[in-house]
Amino acid sequence: MPFILVFSAFLARPAWAAPGFDEAGYSAGLFRYVSTMLLALLVLGLLWYAAARFLPGRLGARARGHIKVLGMLNVGREMVYIVRTGPEVSAFVSGKMGSTVLGRWSLEEWDDYEAAAGDRESRPAE
Repeated sequence: MPFILVFSAFLARPAWAAPGFDEAGYSAGLFRYVSTMLLALLVLGLLWYAAARFLPGRLGARARGHIKVLGMLNVGREMVYIVRTGPEVSAFVSGKMGSTVLGRWSLEEWDDYEAAAGDRESRPAE
């Protein structure tokens, strides 16, 4: 029963139907009505913000599959993308004239290359 009372406070209704809204208590009824509507909008806005902030990262990746952009590079009017799609890494160029695949590697090959590149960067220059 208390849930119904709390929920009914957030239902849209005309101002004249608000409790205590009569000729004698016009300002009090109007204040209560406006504050209830603002509170309802605030609660809905917070719920919308929370859903937009926390749900896409947690549920969206599972629903769409495992696609991750590892890198992007702007080359003139074209873009070079390196994308991980499941167990494979692909590099392609996308531009005005279409797209072209530059290469494909297994995830193990890509990880080996990244590890070797990291070793080269960590060594001091001779």
